[in-house]
Amino acid sequence: MLLLWVAVCSCCVLAQTAQATSGIGTQGGNSISSEAQRRLSYYYMAALRQKSLENYTAMADLLRHCLEIDPNNPAANFDLAMVYLSTNDTTGLRMLQHAVANDPNNPWFKESLASIYLSMHKMDEAVPVLEEMSKLQTKRTDVLAQLFQLYKTSGRTKDAINALDRIQTLQGNSTRIAGQKYALYLDLGDTIQAFEQLRSLCREFPYDATGLILLGDQYMTVQQYDSAMVAYSKAERIDPQNTMLQTSRLQYPLLTGDTLTFRHLRDSVIVSETTDLELRINAIGSLAREALQDSTMRPHAEEMFDRLLSPDKPAVQFLQLYLTYKAYSENANNEDLLPIMERILYVDPANTQIASDMLQYYAMQADFERIESLCQKTLIYNPSELVFHYFLGVSLAQQKKNEEAIAALTTATRQIDEESSASLIGDIYGLLGDMQHEMHREKEAFEAYDSCLVYAPDNVACLNNYAYYLSLKNEQLERAEQMSYRTIKAEPDNKTYLDTYAWILFMQQDYTTARIYMDRVIDPKKDDTALMDDDEASATVLEHAGDIYVQCGQTEMAVRYWTLALKKTDKKNSILTKKIKKRKYIKK
Repeated sequence: MLLLWVAVCSCCVLAQTAQATSGIGTQGGNSISSEAQRRLSYYYMAALRQKSLENYTAMADLLRHCLEIDPNNPAANFDLAMVYLSTNDTTGLRMLQHAVANDPNNPWFKESLASIYLSMHKMDEAVPVLEEMSKLQTKRTDVLAQLFQLYKTSGRTKDAINALDRIQTLQGNSTRIAGQKYALYLDLGDTIQAFEQLRSLCREFPYDATGLILLGDQYMTVQQYDSAMVAYSKAERIDPQNTMLQTSRLQYPLLTGDTLTFRHLRDSVIVSETTDLELRINAIGSLAREALQDSTMRPHAEEMFDRLLSPDKPAVQFLQLYLTYKAYSENANNEDLLPIMERILYVDPANTQIASDMLQYYAMQADFERIESLCQKTLIYNPSELVFHYFLGVSLAQQKKNEEAIAALTTATRQIDEESSASLIGDIYGLLGDMQHEMHREKEAFEAYDSCLVYAPDNVACLNNYAYYLSLKNEQLERAEQMSYRTIKAEPDNKTYLDTYAWILFMQQDYTTARIYMDRVIDPKKDDTALMDDDEASATVLEHAGDIYVQCGQTEMAVRYWTLALKKTDKKNSILTKKIKKRKYIKK
């Protein structure tokens, strides 16, 4: 509001200054003295100077001093009103009304008052002010257009027509004005005058097809089909390729109940390469909707789509419509949709929405090779799309292309900006940390994890991995324990996170508590066969359980877990073998 006030004031500074310094003022209905006028001029000019310096508080104080000298001064009331209104103080509205009352011929004051009324949704108060403005500035078509809308909204149809008449006098007739007047006369029930507006337009512009088409459309709505076709025929002679005309004529057999003719014309529109693309899209869309509702139409719909899609690179809109049609067809599945999506990308390789849909499908199939290929192609055209950088890193990591994954994720970090999703940034840094650690680069891994937690402090995967790797180094165990505890608070049944937390407690020599959490990972009541079949009871987890149990003095249970761990591992483990043989914990 303050910026609006500054702009409005800037437009009428000269007019206000002239009034404030003219030597004419009133106080209680009488002219103020020349000495009072001199003081008023001095303080008002000082207020304008403070406004130019953007010292609005000082300006407001000076304006109040002006009103102490002359409470009715319009310019000072106006400027101070805008100050109050900028802070939503209703005093401003009263002062603005006072300014208008004391200078009724000032259009700038009236325009500001009308704008305030409209912003407050006081339409009834705004209309009289706008009407006065339209009398003061008779060529302001924007004011007349605002009055037209207000008259129309409030049901003052005749006044709305009069406003359009004045606009028409200033701007000339047009399809828009004729169409609006047609609708208003119909509201009044005056069909004769309504159609006369359109006929008058056609007489005034005999070589404009638009007016004739509009006239034909209105004849169609009142079922005067012969008159409609006469108007369309005239329009066709002027502009035979007019899209609006083709659309209107296509509706004729449909409205008259001639379905066969309508379908024949629609097919002609669909296959005509000289017809406007938008109309062809609307026509095939109409056929697709009909086919979805009537299964007997589906072979014909497929035939029409086949003709449209026969070129090597058809219009992408046709492909997208076909994709939508197939998606809603019975028995459609992702395998049916995938070739269509691939072809859309072939025609429009920058289409990120289709690429995202394909990415989702490939992810569900765990098809990492195709994810890699899709992301690489998409990033050529959309290098800032962070999600494709991330999934490129994921696909490479899953294929054990660790160095390539690190390179892809590092590139992703360079695309981060203020609009990037914080959680996605966290996932990128978290995965980068995992890859760096897998390549035995602990410093780089921990830096990536720290960056992840800056953007996504609750990224549980990062918290878990970071905490576990710190515990393996026997470093920052208190921080590791805090991070790990947050993961089990977030996902209390996640056995991976419970194992990490139990292991950190073990490293802190809190063996009893560690065993409590480890029992939630591996149920000690399960027999050996059940534990061997339990995928979550990995060799590492079983070894952890044995280490914890032996430190709790339960050696037999520890040896049992170690033995199972040795059976589950596919590598020679000399440390694990020694633990079983010596029946005690051996630090790696």
